[in-house]
Amino acid sequence: MGKEKRSFDDVSAAVWRQIQARGQREHGTTFKQTDDKCGIATTPTPMGPVVLGYEFDADAKKITYTILEKPFLAPSGLIWGGIAAAIDGARTA
Repeated sequence: MGKEKRSFDDVSAAVWRQIQARGQREHGTTFKQTDDKCGIATTPTPMGPVVLGYEFDADAKKITYTILEKPFLAPSGLIWGGIAAAIDGARTA
C-alpha cells in the first residue's frame, strides 16, 4: 500500500506558523525543513513516532501532508482528524 497523502486548502503563511508553534508546544512535534517549502514533521507518541512529510505552498495557500511512518495501532483517520483540527484551530486563533 502506498503512503497516504492529503492536502488542506486555505492555509496562509500565518496559519502555517501557528500550526508549527502549537504542534511544538502541545505535542512536542519537531519540524525539519528540507527546502523552502518541504520538510519532515515528527511527533512522539507512547506507541512510537508519527512522521509526516509536508509541502507548504504559500502562493496557493495549501499544505500537503504524507504519512511516512506511524505506529501500527495509530489509525490514519485519527492522524488526519488531528491535523484537520489543528488547521481549523489555527485559522480561528
